[in-house]
Amino acid sequence: MTDSNTEESMKASIIKEFIERITRGKQEHTYRFFELFSARGFQLDYDAVSGKVRLSNDSHIEDGDFLKILQNINYKKLCTKSHEDSIDKDIGKPSREGSRHTLFDTIDTQQFDIDNKEYVSELFMNQIPVDQFRLNWERDWFGKFEQFKKVEHLPKVRVYDLEPFIARLVKAVSAIGISSWSSCEGHWGEPAFINFDRKYHRIWFQTLLNQFISKKLHLVCKWDWWENRCTISSPSKDLLELYLEIQEVARLIYKSRDFLRNIKKECCALMTDKQKSMNKKDLLCTFEGLFENCRTLLNTNI
Repeated sequence: MTDSNTEESMKASIIKEFIERITRGKQEHTYRFFELFSARGFQLDYDAVSGKVRLSNDSHIEDGDFLKILQNINYKKLCTKSHEDSIDKDIGKPSREGSRHTLFDTIDTQQFDIDNKEYVSELFMNQIPVDQFRLNWERDWFGKFEQFKKVEHLPKVRVYDLEPFIARLVKAVSAIGISSWSSCEGHWGEPAFINFDRKYHRIWFQTLLNQFISKKLHLVCKWDWWENRCTISSPSKDLLELYLEIQEVARLIYKSRDFLRNIKKECCALMTDKQKSMNKKDLLCTFEGLFENCRTLLNTNI
């Protein structure tokens, strides 16, 4: 058994290689920032013409506050909020004047010391204590059959509440209308996982993995299913391999978000009460058929 200091040293080594891999060939400061903080779970827009980066409108409003705090290498001492599945009570209502964070307009990337290896490593060392994270029963409402069919825009998830190496995937699936309530990046041989809100969200994500993601990417990790949980593990228990594949899948989902939002909307429009009581096996077969039919209707080669 390894002690905590040995584990910290091992993780620091993995983080170093992870950072090198995701930023390879990216020398320009702004683009390195974009890659690093996208990997950390922030949903960012990058304007190649102006060279400006900003928080995407898919972001939780409090992501701006957290990103601001992350300018400081000692950010853990400045983060005092409890970790919870924070749901915006005003979802769907017009934004209050002055409530929009300035980082949704532009981010001064020079304020982030990303050439400092110790600072960048610290960004990915944060760990959310599992015993402080609880299911938010208000989010469970979105897992019901009628809500799965009709609700296109879910309450947004805070980066602050997510472990670094699973954050990007959780944020990506939320952006395409898939609701989850707990996640873990995996620790020392244990799989990473996401728990989905009820069977419809879990089966829809499994459909996307089978019909879209696995056809676009060469997946080497195991994506397994138990109840409403998806577990992700490296066959060789290689954490770097696990983290990089999670990044690759999340990047594809978010890049394809408009298509995936539209195809879910089209599929849900074709669902009837017959699907409400289906077991998971039959529901998966039905969803996969609907996915292929709707892809044809949308006439897209994505």
